Amino acid sequence: MSKATKTLKQLRKATALTNRAMHKNGPKSYKMGVGALIKVLHKNNGELTSRELVEALSYDRRKLKEIARKAERNGFVTIEAADAKKTYTVKLTDEGDKLAEKRCAAQEKAASDILASFSDEELEQLNALTEKLILSAKEQGAHGKRKG
Repeated sequence: MSKATKTLKQLRKATALTNRAMHKNGPKSYKMGVGALIKVLHKNNGELTSRELVEALSYDRRKLKEIARKAERNGFVTIEAADAKKTYTVKLTDEGDKLAEKRCAAQEKAASDILASFSDEELEQLNALTEKLILSAKEQGAHGKRKG
């Protein structure tokens, strides 16, 4: 096995394990997709159009509408008509904003716990190296979104 192959294998393993650790110790969602929806809204001043949400979450319009309706039934968002045709606006309620704050805090704690063994300098080096890897992968034609 070449050094390059071994390194990428280690990175895949590290990614899989950190994802599992975040899932196990990070924020929990009440229903599938609702947590991601309120988090994106929270990071965007509590309001986005359906078109912006489709782009941000990489969901199709039908799935987004289903998730938004679940979140609305739970009292986390409101859905309002927008000016553009076939578009609506999703807004966080106070309850949804509180839940988003709680989720973001849980995610920060889980991330801090996972990376606790790294010094600040090591984290900076890791960030620089992973950014370099990302740029290299993009140069090879990978762009982060799946089509289809």
